[in-house]
Amino acid sequence: MRQPPSGHEKLKVGFNMKIIAKEDFNNFVNALINNNSFNVIGVKAKRDKFTFAPIDSAQELRLDYDVTLLPPKKYFFPQRETLFTYDLAGGFSAKGQAAEPKRMVIIGVHPYDIVALLHMDEIFRETKSDPYYFEKRDSSVIIGVNIQKMSKWNFSPYMGTATTEYGYDIMLTDLGNRYAINVGSEKGQELLDKYAKNVTSALARDIQLVGQKKREIMQLTQQKFDFPTELIPELLRKNYEESSFWERHSEPCLACGSCVLVCPTCYCFDVKDNPDLTLASGERIRTWDGCLLEDFAKVASGENFRSTRPTRYRHRYFKKGKYLYDRFGFISCVGCGRCGSNCLPNIANPVDLFNDMYHNTIGTVTAGAEPEVQIQTNESINYVPKLATIIKKQAMTHMETLLEIKLDDGSDLGHKPGQFVEISVFGVGEAPISVSSPPTKKGSFELCVRKLGSVTTKLHTLKEGDKVGIRGPFGNGFDAEFLKRKDLLFIAGGLGMAPLRSLFNYVLDNRKDYGRVTLLYGCKEPRELLFSDEMIALASREDVDFKPTVNWCPENETWTGNIGVITTLIPQVDFDPDKTYAIVVGPPVMYKFVLHDLRERKVPDDHIIVSLERRMKCGVGKCGHCQMNEIYVCKDGPVFNYSKIKGLPEAL
Repeated sequence: MRQPPSGHEKLKVGFNMKIIAKEDFNNFVNALINNNSFNVIGVKAKRDKFTFAPIDSAQELRLDYDVTLLPPKKYFFPQRETLFTYDLAGGFSAKGQAAEPKRMVIIGVHPYDIVALLHMDEIFRETKSDPYYFEKRDSSVIIGVNIQKMSKWNFSPYMGTATTEYGYDIMLTDLGNRYAINVGSEKGQELLDKYAKNVTSALARDIQLVGQKKREIMQLTQQKFDFPTELIPELLRKNYEESSFWERHSEPCLACGSCVLVCPTCYCFDVKDNPDLTLASGERIRTWDGCLLEDFAKVASGENFRSTRPTRYRHRYFKKGKYLYDRFGFISCVGCGRCGSNCLPNIANPVDLFNDMYHNTIGTVTAGAEPEVQIQTNESINYVPKLATIIKKQAMTHMETLLEIKLDDGSDLGHKPGQFVEISVFGVGEAPISVSSPPTKKGSFELCVRKLGSVTTKLHTLKEGDKVGIRGPFGNGFDAEFLKRKDLLFIAGGLGMAPLRSLFNYVLDNRKDYGRVTLLYGCKEPRELLFSDEMIALASREDVDFKPTVNWCPENETWTGNIGVITTLIPQVDFDPDKTYAIVVGPPVMYKFVLHDLRERKVPDDHIIVSLERRMKCGVGKCGHCQMNEIYVCKDGPVFNYSKIKGLPEAL
């Protein structure tokens, strides 16, 4: 495992070790409870199980537990959390939640759950830091305890998480009638100094005994890996395409999501609005979600990018053992065993699966090179949208409406071609929509909205002057600067014209900077043609080669252009593949046929640029819905160079 992140520096264990009698420790806990500035959480018995919960007395603590039902992450990343509240009455307002006033002290965290929190820290810090998570994390105190009893499902010794030397503020080791205390932070030391009595320095025998206890912990597991766990990422890589293996292991899966919902390192979430009964006010909340649930990767159009049980089951293991390893440098499984113990058909134990995978893998498996990890954090996520006004509404087809929107604070959106925003209808929800206007349009921006889900259906009913919320722009857009002086072949299918238009119109607004420009645009039938006035105007331009097509033309409609799918236009265009860059945007089914025909025309893979659709709930790579293999479409895309993603099975 890599070194701990900043704020959890490893201290010299022996030098910082203290001793406290159990009676004095109980008095210390009671002193914290009696101080109203702390919210004291501890491990309590719940029938024959154990749980983290608020405690009223030190006598409730059960530090001899084996495992808790849910990990302590629930206090930093709650099952249900308010992101902001909104009020539609008497004006319009939306505001974020105030920070928790009380500091939280969590007592009795096992080392594997401490390491899991360190994993969560890096995940919630990457790209844009999550303020809701870190407000609680930074104001908390973690009092860990070394394992005394181990669940039969636990395999933390194999994952290097059965003990830890960092990540805690205070760590306890039970020595019979007393606890050894390792101080891991200034916060921990300050808490002891202020509230604990009769704390003494550890003697050499105490330090030696703690070392012995830790060695004994490593022998408590009843699970056994048949190979070094460092091989897990490479094992997974070699077995991605072994469909029979994943089908066999996932066949009994109930798709209940229990395994991911009890996991201490799972962080996927959904976002939804919760209006009050009057509909005049409400809140936007996030709730835990899971990649094993059937609709997790389903988009509003009905396309499900992980529709089968084996693919979802496989994704769970790849995310933990390969994708997060490649991104962060750690296998995001700490061996707590909660997944295995909560699985009714008993198929969620990683030890069983990986042992079977190891024995069924053909050839030698050796650990790959450690990934190069470069975690960057720019700023905090703002989940509260900016207020904006619809200043123009234009019906384009029976399914699409063009909205022109102006931010109420007077600022420009500041987007790049190909980026998207999250648009809110308060009380209904939030949806990702690509910006269809170019950055050269100042003062407002345009969104082409297809009526599909609840949010987009409601957007179609709004009028000019109505309020919406806007977050963004998000994602990786088209590199308009790189494309200068190059010949451009635009290929749009259906609604794909909307995001492609942002780049296409930018090119037209800066026409002298670009080479030859060709637009191939196809839709099902003439009445579905988007931006029809603009398309008609293109026909008279000499600096643009425009070729439209429809799949069919009903008898009651007029069409003089090409009839056939979009690929029937490609042979009609003359271009130099070495000088041309193809920008392709359309429905998922279109890509494989267009890409095939472009390759037939000798267009290099790195000369093909695509924009992909996925379910993007957060916009910053946190919720997990838009993940395709190791890539997050909302921040690594939605615009990709085809050469970078052609090897990703879930991409196209």
